Amino acid sequence: MELDDLKAAWEREATKNLELNKQNMEQLKLILKEKTAGTLTGMKRKYGRIITFLLVGIFANILVHPFLHFLLGDDGPVFRLTYGGLLSLLSIVIVCLIVVSFYWMKYSVMKITVPDTDLKLALAEKIRHLNRSFRQEIFFIVSVFVVVFIMGRATSQYLGNGDFLDIFRTDILLAMLAGFSIMGFYIYKRVRFYRANISELKQYLAAFNEEPRKARPGTR
Repeated sequence: MELDDLKAAWEREATKNLELNKQNMEQLKLILKEKTAGTLTGMKRKYGRIITFLLVGIFANILVHPFLHFLLGDDGPVFRLTYGGLLSLLSIVIVCLIVVSFYWMKYSVMKITVPDTDLKLALAEKIRHLNRSFRQEIFFIVSVFVVVFIMGRATSQYLGNGDFLDIFRTDILLAMLAGFSIMGFYIYKRVRFYRANISELKQYLAAFNEEPRKARPGTR
């Protein structure tokens, strides 16, 4: 009789612990799901800011470019757009629109919702997606700066301002240094951005993996 009572008590305790562990896991899933959605929402919002900044820059460039001669010291704030200036403006606008399209694509495909099926798999998939997106963006940034340099030299040669390979001049070298500095700084910011968010998702995944171990203290 005592054995039956002990067995029944053990079964009740086991059932109680099982229900408690199940509730804890459900609460953890809900918390991690909300945190993951918050992280992805923040990333998507920053993509939107980049797009807005680029569009404002394009619009401002179109407005200012015809008066650039006046801002550089020429007489009179007269609307003037030379053939060379128009070609430069068109090149800048095209490159900026390509960059806007790239970030708009990233903004559009980024899903901030987390599926209810398997949170662990969803987190792992989000991390893989961000790592892939990180590599794509770095490659794209470097490619854009290379294209801008090539377009600048080609435009200069076309307008008769110097040969394509005539880069060993003070103004050209300073422009290249400025370009590399801007590219390096932007890459640094994007690396920090991605690493911070990927690290955050990895922490969520680690917390999700840690909970079952706490629920089974006898396992190793």
